[in-house]
Amino acid sequence: MQPHQKNHLSGSPAAWLAVIVLVVTGCAGNGTPNQNQTSEASHAANPTAAATDVPHHSEGGLKVGDPLPQGDAHPATLTPQEVYAVGEKSVFAIEGRRADDFVGTGTGWVIDEASGNAVTNAHVVQGMTAISGRFNNGDKASLHVVAADPCTDLAVVHFSAMPEVAESLILGKSADVKPGDSVTVLGFPGTLTNNPSEQKLIITAGLVNATKVPARPQGAPEFKDTIQHGATINYGNSGGPLLDHHGRVIGINTLTNFGSQNAPAQGQFYSISIDSAKTEIVEKLMKGQSQNDLGWAADEYYPGYFSTLDQARGPALDARLASQGIKGGLYVKAVAPGSEAQKAGISAGMLITKIQSTSTSTIAEMCAIAQSILPGTAVEVDGLHLLASNGEHFSTSFHVTFTAPGKH
Repeated sequence: MQPHQKNHLSGSPAAWLAVIVLVVTGCAGNGTPNQNQTSEASHAANPTAAATDVPHHSEGGLKVGDPLPQGDAHPATLTPQEVYAVGEKSVFAIEGRRADDFVGTGTGWVIDEASGNAVTNAHVVQGMTAISGRFNNGDKASLHVVAADPCTDLAVVHFSAMPEVAESLILGKSADVKPGDSVTVLGFPGTLTNNPSEQKLIITAGLVNATKVPARPQGAPEFKDTIQHGATINYGNSGGPLLDHHGRVIGINTLTNFGSQNAPAQGQFYSISIDSAKTEIVEKLMKGQSQNDLGWAADEYYPGYFSTLDQARGPALDARLASQGIKGGLYVKAVAPGSEAQKAGISAGMLITKIQSTSTSTIAEMCAIAQSILPGTAVEVDGLHLLASNGEHFSTSFHVTFTAPGKH
């Protein structure tokens, strides 16, 4: 979920970023046109094919792509304008608000318009309430989270009333993606006015750099299978679909790599491969089974963290933590209303230092522990209260126990 004043996504220690991508030229597989074939040539070879006439079948209400026929029956490659038109029917802006009035934005896409379900990143909706989805034509409806897994960064959301314009995207195969494939990014980035309601569906383009790429970003879980590409990702695109040149979903856009201050990186963007995401989405999340969700949204704390957020009051808070010997932990930004964690007393403003008696200072460490906890078992959490640099509860330790959520 993106802030609309200051971004804390991929490349910074506080959060991360994602995008939406569509391939616009070339075909993959044996006997298909090469990467230099233009969309105009593809249309000329098959002038009667509709731009979105892509073979697919239904699996549990989802549109799943079939192998493409060859020769004259091969579907036409979509032009950039046709890709954009697909996005206008399927891709929407997400806006939500936390209990502290923080407003964040992201992107989602429709996976099943009949059931009202859509997909986004878990970090887009974690800790948010009053969530809504808005299409490019202005159609808008409220959303609620069906289920989420912060350790795969996937979530399924449900429209209270699916807008009439909505149309499900066809699921493709990330295994068919190859380096050099052209890709197009669609999403809802922030505006110069910092007004989420003024965000428009934006299109950019680039090439696939590599496939089956592991990603271990700071401030995020470990991703074992991503597509790395060079299509420019703008803040606010998190959770959108990566599409091939026939408009089929091949990935879910999640993060960007800015490198470090001493070794900056440019043009490195990552999308979760749909082949690995599909099982999670279909078999668990669409059935309402949240995974590895302990009930809070958190940032990784590091020395100087609060100074980057608040130059006036942050340094004093960082100094006091340093005097306590605190070098890391998970700073709780929000807690899911009604969650077992909230009932146990965990709230925004706490610093978690241990889970199950194990020191925890990164999202990856939290996920390793969360994935080992069986639903219904006891979760022990230790940490410090951080209400204010001079608050009466500052640095007071806490220890709570609650029941791990999930089906058991």
